[in-house]
Amino acid sequence: MNEINKNKKIKSLIKSVLIAIISFSVLLGGCNFLLGTLLWSTWEYKVRDFDTYKSDFQTIADLAYREFSKGQMKDDYINVHENPDGTVNLKYENVNTEDFVEVTMSQKEKKSLEKIEAKAFHHGDMEYLYLIRVYENQVEFEIANGRYSLVYSRDGHKPKYVNTPDTKRHFKLKKISDHWYHAWPVED
Repeated sequence: MNEINKNKKIKSLIKSVLIAIISFSVLLGGCNFLLGTLLWSTWEYKVRDFDTYKSDFQTIADLAYREFSKGQMKDDYINVHENPDGTVNLKYENVNTEDFVEVTMSQKEKKSLEKIEAKAFHHGDMEYLYLIRVYENQVEFEIANGRYSLVYSRDGHKPKYVNTPDTKRHFKLKKISDHWYHAWPVED
């Protein structure tokens, strides 16, 4: 009888220890996932202080739509180029000539673009503004390493894609303001 009780106690103790180890592992894995993906690495590339630069981004989004509506862009993006003197220009490939065309900008547009390039994005690990993608209902401000885009949704609806409409790339979005979203790709 004592032997049976002793075996039951040992089995019960082993079960309890295994349950505790499994529970701790699941909890640790969940915390690691939350801290690693949701809280830290997910947003490390985002625009700094979006509210400060919102009007500048809106100015450039409007400029990008203006160029897109001319129907002269060969591809769906505008290249962002920072010159050694700190000025920034925009160029796209012309659909007819395949030459690069520099976008004509007003003083306000130039100042907005220069402010975005100099202050809104980080500048390590290729985190500077690289491309402005333009589609029918959205404009995307994409950094050079491809790990983040600031997305303007023209109709205010949550974007259904980021970077190109025909890819199956997974991404996450975080709404930051009416029409505006942080977007980052999710590794499969």
